[in-house]
Amino acid sequence: MRWVFRAFGGLVVVAVLMFGALFAVPADRIASVAADRLSQTLGREVRLSGEVRPTLWPYLGVRAEGLRVGNPDWAGDAPLIAAEALSLRVPWSAALAGEVRIEEITLIAPEITLVRAADGRVSWSFDAAGVPEGVAPSSSTAEPAPGTTTTPTADAERVLAVTAAEISGGRFTYLDQGSGDRLSIDDLDARLSLPAEGAATIAGSATVNGTALDLDARIGDPRRLSGGGISAITAALDWAGGAARFDGQAGLHPSFAGDLDIDATDLGPLLAILGAAMPDLPQGYGRDRLAFSGEVTLTAEGSLHLRGGALGLDDTALALDLDVTPGADRPMVRGAISGARLALPDAGGAAPAPASGGGATASGSGTSGAGAAAASASGWSRAPIDVSGLFAVDAELVLAVERLEGAGVTLGPARLRAGLNAGRLVLDIERIGTYGGVLAGQFVVNGRGGLSVRTDLILADVDLNPLLADLAGYDRLEGRGSLGLQVLGVGNDMATLMSSLEGEGDFALGTGAIRGLDLAGMIRNFDPSFRGEGARTVYDGVSANVTFSQGVMSNDDLRLDAPWGEVTGAGRVNIGAQTLDYRLTPAVLRAEAGAALRVPILITGSWADPSIRPDLEFLAEQELAEEAARLEAEARARLDAEAARLEEEARNRINEALGTQFDATTTEEAARDELERRLREEAEQQLLRLLGRN
Repeated sequence: MRWVFRAFGGLVVVAVLMFGALFAVPADRIASVAADRLSQTLGREVRLSGEVRPTLWPYLGVRAEGLRVGNPDWAGDAPLIAAEALSLRVPWSAALAGEVRIEEITLIAPEITLVRAADGRVSWSFDAAGVPEGVAPSSSTAEPAPGTTTTPTADAERVLAVTAAEISGGRFTYLDQGSGDRLSIDDLDARLSLPAEGAATIAGSATVNGTALDLDARIGDPRRLSGGGISAITAALDWAGGAARFDGQAGLHPSFAGDLDIDATDLGPLLAILGAAMPDLPQGYGRDRLAFSGEVTLTAEGSLHLRGGALGLDDTALALDLDVTPGADRPMVRGAISGARLALPDAGGAAPAPASGGGATASGSGTSGAGAAAASASGWSRAPIDVSGLFAVDAELVLAVERLEGAGVTLGPARLRAGLNAGRLVLDIERIGTYGGVLAGQFVVNGRGGLSVRTDLILADVDLNPLLADLAGYDRLEGRGSLGLQVLGVGNDMATLMSSLEGEGDFALGTGAIRGLDLAGMIRNFDPSFRGEGARTVYDGVSANVTFSQGVMSNDDLRLDAPWGEVTGAGRVNIGAQTLDYRLTPAVLRAEAGAALRVPILITGSWADPSIRPDLEFLAEQELAEEAARLEAEARARLDAEAARLEEEARNRINEALGTQFDATTTEEAARDELERRLREEAEQQLLRLLGRN
């Protein structure tokens, strides 16, 4: 703002000069002298191409037409200021006293163009040809050496005062040659008051990047602000569809600290000022209303801090404490987010409506299942998944909400930690209350060198009935269950991702029942429409382990245990191709003890239209295998019987020949000992006979 004070001071001096030569110098000569004097003051080319008309009473004044103040050569052809006319009024008392006090100054239809070069130079700096801000010029404007005593000049002691400054029909353009950003302000009508002492005020309206705005601001200490210090500032900004308020302190670094309030039904106009487009927000995420309040601080180093923040997104209310610090590659965001309820958008882009009561409720609509069927019919999408947003910032965030809603389910309380570093998002789920149970684990999305997704989740002791009712519209399963899942997928689209899944998982269900289905009765009666008393299939437990390889889930140990029998299962689910090849084998106990009736069921085909039929071929193979086993057992029994007969016959012959009494219970060791004893006795008798002859 120093150039503004310098310009105003130069105008006052020019006005005094013009009036001093009013009756002796022609008007065109006055214009030339005034332009030269302003050029010397500002260090820029100044031209007054139109008529210059001074006035003497009741104010010392001048009206100059065709004002043009040039920009530096590097800034382009557009002038810094080009106005149809400049009108200036100075009180006689101030002019005679040598004060820089302006009663009124008016710029008519001005066009102001400010340019920032890629190297940091700015066109509105009149020191050293627009050196980058923060760099001291080498001229006399540099700071004095330490210990040097300076005497203020008369110009330095003068204080600029403007009772009223007005801009009518103006246009303002800001260009950043480094970033390419452009800000355009049209239809600018503003009125400024800058008294010698006290606060400055500004009120006006304009069209900024196509958005009509009204501004009302108060600067507590404008001179301190222009000198690089901090001043109290209040500001109110209004537009069609919203309002913003700031009450705090600010400097020109830029830096500020204070209370910020925003309440908008349409944030698009405010974003348009920044050259951004309003995103298509889902319902529940600010589509209808966005409100924000909190203590915001922007430091001169560029870090942004929020304390006591309150964010309203439609009917969602969140508390925020955030810190954003600049980084070499990207900013770092740290903080905590908490609230009573957070609604997650569904696949269609809308957040679910708030539940009328607490806890999970069964919709029974089956919309999730319908959506899955539609997805199966068309297969997984091959559209590339854009993960560029993962590289926008780094983050360390904590989320804690009482209720988490999304995809038709209601969970909570929930506590999660999110870490984002150079495109790799790690979501640590410390605990999410899930239908009477707990969900915990980790979810990783890595965008470095292509997309990969890893899950390591545990779902423990959940109530199956409300979970499946909300998730899939199925409310017939009773009981509780647990699940573990460790899966990795790699691919830049859903089709590739699902076809690459590797990992393992398991699940187990406790005692429960399936309402509306009597599986045992159906099999016993060979009637799929059979409905027994109560129409329930009870079970004692269900368990299975699964593996994932190249997008195919395999299982060979599915088991359901029940008082009426069991069900086993094995097969494959090709997740990438969305096909099934699975066999269920119910075994229902007959009335006679130990007998079981087995009817295998084969489930094959696509997810969208699976084929479910009795597996007669497998049943025939099983019967053949059982018959072969029976015949083999009978043959083995006959062989064993013949071997026993031959063994008995051999034993009898040995007993007869040796006089032993071996039987089937005689062990090998006992038989050996007995034979050795008989051989010794026989040897002794033979020896005695031989000795007796002699």
